Amino acid sequence: MDEIKALNDSTGPSIPAILSPSFTIFVPHLVRNKDAIQAISPKTETYGEHPRQKLDVYRPKGDIPPNAPIMAFFHGGGFIVGDKISPRVPEGLVYHNLGTFFASRPIITIIPNYRRVNSEIGGEDAEFPSGGEDTSLVMKWLETFASDQKRDVYLMGNSAGGVHISTFLFEPRFLEQRLSYFSGEKSITLKGVIEVAVPCHFRKTTTSRLETLRKYYGNENDVETGCVYGLLEAIVHSKQSREEVGVPKVLALLGQYDPADEIGEPMEDFVALWKKTWREGLEFAFMEGHNHISPPLALMSGDAKGERWGEDVVKWIQASK
Repeated sequence: MDEIKALNDSTGPSIPAILSPSFTIFVPHLVRNKDAIQAISPKTETYGEHPRQKLDVYRPKGDIPPNAPIMAFFHGGGFIVGDKISPRVPEGLVYHNLGTFFASRPIITIIPNYRRVNSEIGGEDAEFPSGGEDTSLVMKWLETFASDQKRDVYLMGNSAGGVHISTFLFEPRFLEQRLSYFSGEKSITLKGVIEVAVPCHFRKTTTSRLETLRKYYGNENDVETGCVYGLLEAIVHSKQSREEVGVPKVLALLGQYDPADEIGEPMEDFVALWKKTWREGLEFAFMEGHNHISPPLALMSGDAKGERWGEDVVKWIQASK
């Protein structure tokens, strides 16, 4: 993690500035540990009708404990890029590393693709609330997956992936489905959500991101009301409890070197609003030594400090049982 600190010291926390260098830092470490990363092979499944709606399943080795939880991880990518297996790293090691890391602890780990906003490099016509819809379909797929054994489920989203799971978490159109998981009446129980460096609002976003946000949400007012903070704010105005809206507890994680304007302040505003409204049910912590890109890349890199956030997530899940 010394290299991440040095990168921050030289370039600052700007996401475009640290994106490629962060991958460059971790690639040799991940390649060195590829045998351990590839010790668990994922199985690809289809969770919806769209060609993009596929997911990888990482199962713990051997007999899976009957109480082993499931975690579904939604990757980042600024709404326009990102894959369950990143093309930026050779031999498919990312996000294979994350899947194996958690499956080895032992958490059945699901990593889906989701639809992306159209841009000059591609896209699948994603428009709000498609991220919540894709999350909803993953959860419905998990109902069938876990039908032979009731299991606790945790959603984890990194950056834009966190926006999408939060849409499912707070948007009224998913209320009935959330309540069915919150109550435990289905084969799966939604026990918790992990938000990893999520842009909870976009009030200080860069000009270059505005076009993408307008394509996804609509006009500026739609961006404000549809973002994570805006959706929670609407619940606040309704004066409903967490139980009434089917929202489980949340672990919110922010990188030490995350940019304050796009990530830090929006997350802190979200945490403050939650605690003012519901007081309990949310834990907020910093990921020491991490920038916006590094947390998933650090898993199974051989850097104990870099992996600490993942170990903390495992402890939080274990404490939630």
